[in-house]
Amino acid sequence: MKRTYSYAAAAALIVAGIIKMALQASAQATLIIPSCLGESVTVPLEGGGVSLMHCWGCYALLLGVLTAGALLLNDLRHSRLRTRSVLS
Repeated sequence: MKRTYSYAAAAALIVAGIIKMALQASAQATLIIPSCLGESVTVPLEGGGVSLMHCWGCYALLLGVLTAGALLLNDLRHSRLRTRSVLS
């Protein structure tokens, strides 16, 4: 796999994670629980905060950032090895 495609995949994961977290954060903050008699009970989730934003977007963002970091470190190591071999 080319490095360009790897960077594109990491960037896509980062963007998808941020979008999913933003959508999750803007979702309605109420929980509707159906009861046995056909009615429903609405429970507000005002104290949820960060727990409402926890979804697969967090993991996609984390994986994208880690992948991009690993690619950057790998490229840095190879560029230093090329510079060292030219100088010696």
